[in-house]
Amino acid sequence: MGISLVFVFMFSWHLLINAFSVSVPKEKYKACYGSNVTMECSFPVGEKLDLRALTVYWDKKGKFLVKFVQGEEDFKIQNSNPRLRHLTDQLFKGKSLLQITNVKVEDVGAYRCLIGYGGADYKWITLTVNAPYSKINHRIKVDPVTSEYEITCQSEGYPKAKVIWKSGDQDLSSKATVKYSVGQEKLFNITSTLRVNTTANEVFQCFFQEKDTGKNTSAQIVIQEKTASSKIDLRNYFGTLGAVIFFGLILMFLCCRKKRCENDRHREKVSF
Repeated sequence: MGISLVFVFMFSWHLLINAFSVSVPKEKYKACYGSNVTMECSFPVGEKLDLRALTVYWDKKGKFLVKFVQGEEDFKIQNSNPRLRHLTDQLFKGKSLLQITNVKVEDVGAYRCLIGYGGADYKWITLTVNAPYSKINHRIKVDPVTSEYEITCQSEGYPKAKVIWKSGDQDLSSKATVKYSVGQEKLFNITSTLRVNTTANEVFQCFFQEKDTGKNTSAQIVIQEKTASSKIDLRNYFGTLGAVIFFGLILMFLCCRKKRCENDRHREKVSF
């Protein structure tokens, strides 16, 4: 029986025998990425549960996650996602529990719990997932030509965050560039780069702000004084650049001279 026909049948049953009711202690669950979550539906069992008369379905986006009919679990469905588990031992307490281990971004969405037992009813449960931008990587580079500082902050999380740059009370976010990418685990990889003219000991902060909650994770970057090695690096840069130009000119001179000599020999042959 297709999933749509199942729900048409169960809903019709619900209309005929509407005394049966499914309830949920929570309609919305929020789980941290990599943690475990257990979502619950409750139903009346009376004095003693008759498993043979019980039907339990959990689905998401029209796809079965749990199929428990007449006391039997459909293990084909159960084994298709080893992170999902239906805690059948809790059915005797009038509870259908769907446990998800090692929660991922793909688990976000609306889940339907449908139960038939002398009647039928269903409830929707919404799961959201949060992966904090807890680790912020940062680096500083100096453009040897313009002497501008290039400050970069990078982090990974979910949902998509906004990057804010500050120096003291000054908001510098409009001067930064931001790149977003999504990895295999559907986490957002965010890299933001700020280019500024600054001086030693100035303090910059980058904030990864979650749009839904407004929570911030930040990193502080202090501009260090240019060391002797950085000055040497700058001299080396211009020294190398000058050497390349010098040898390039010599090479051009030799090529032109060789070509001139070949042309002179050719003219001498022609004159003979």
